[in-house]
Amino acid sequence: MRKYYADYILISAHPLRSYPVFLKNGELTSDETSGRIIGIRSIKNYKNNQKHKTLIAPGFINAHAHTDLTFKPNILTPRIFSKWVLSLIEKRKNFTAEEKIRLRVKAFADFIKSGVTSISDIIDPAFFYDIKDIKARTALVPRIKALIELRGMDPETASQKIKEFECLFKQNAFESIGISPHAIYSVSEKLFEEILKLNKKLKLKIAIHASEHASEKDFISGKGGDIAENLLPALMLSKYSLPQKRYRSPIFYLDYLKILSADVSIIHANEIDDEDIGLIKKSGADIIHCPRSNAFFNSKKLPLKKILEKGISVSIGTDGLYSNESLNILDELKYAREIHPEVPAKDLIDAATAGGARALAVNGITGTLETGSYADFTVFNLGENIVLNEENLYDSLISLKQDDISMVAIGGNIVYENRK
Repeated sequence: MRKYYADYILISAHPLRSYPVFLKNGELTSDETSGRIIGIRSIKNYKNNQKHKTLIAPGFINAHAHTDLTFKPNILTPRIFSKWVLSLIEKRKNFTAEEKIRLRVKAFADFIKSGVTSISDIIDPAFFYDIKDIKARTALVPRIKALIELRGMDPETASQKIKEFECLFKQNAFESIGISPHAIYSVSEKLFEEILKLNKKLKLKIAIHASEHASEKDFISGKGGDIAENLLPALMLSKYSLPQKRYRSPIFYLDYLKILSADVSIIHANEIDDEDIGLIKKSGADIIHCPRSNAFFNSKKLPLKKILEKGISVSIGTDGLYSNESLNILDELKYAREIHPEVPAKDLIDAATAGGARALAVNGITGTLETGSYADFTVFNLGENIVLNEENLYDSLISLKQDDISMVAIGGNIVYENRK
């Protein structure tokens, strides 16, 4: 077994059964074979021989990433969604297989170095990768929920798209896999129906981009907008610019399709109102919040406080680097704290840990440091004189920087040590 010690150990942002929220003078013990936690406690004879105090916290979970988009935007990168999509297509059309691998290796390193131990990665079938190839190159690889993306507005291609998915599903070597019908403006009603039919058998997690942009609502309600008037014509899909039926919002359309359920994550959802929130709550679906990506496109701010008050589970994602400044989840949390001052820091930490586990359908397995869960954690160096308590713990954690991370462990194995 392996033992790790810290002045403080955060077990979970919200109470778990008989566990305290956090421990002082803590000892975490993991099983070397299973990688799971077999003991966590305060000890009387704890001694810190370092010049600073330390905090062990659950590894962060990045609930929404596109590792194939690991290249930075610049001053010329469009902020209008349709133009951004076209610039993205142009930018990556000539990538070699080696370049695609390097993008992912960089993304995984960025995640690990900011304390992330699990991610959900949206994978375009054209950019599908073998995780064994990545692991052969680097140890800096988080746990991965691979969400294979499905697109297709032509209903005649729905069956073929499902066959392509099934082929990738059978050959994958990922720890966990799911389905991502991309969005309401890129997936036909027929393809949605086929996905639901398939998932009755496979019972996989589903994640869908929805209500990210105001133009999605314009599109599905038949009012035109950027997606209908610019994006679809540019992709030679003008005949789908007007929906066959009109709906009040993307969320209402997904409800009509019977897509919404406890197995579904809605990515973004920042352009929603009270009636949308009511449908999401009723369905049991969760929301993945990507605050800096939403700001990149100048979209509305997610009504986070209202969503949390309704008891809807929320997680945090960086999205792809091409619509962000970094893949550092600590930066994402700082920005979320800035734009949601009314939301307790505890809820943001929960979203980035246990909330992420719920979004990836791995709750109880990772995202907390309870006995039986994986020993996926990050060790932070604190100031010499800092004193943490339940009131200041969460804001203190959000205020920490990447350089404050001294160690990241996955399954009790140290995958990263910052020797600065």
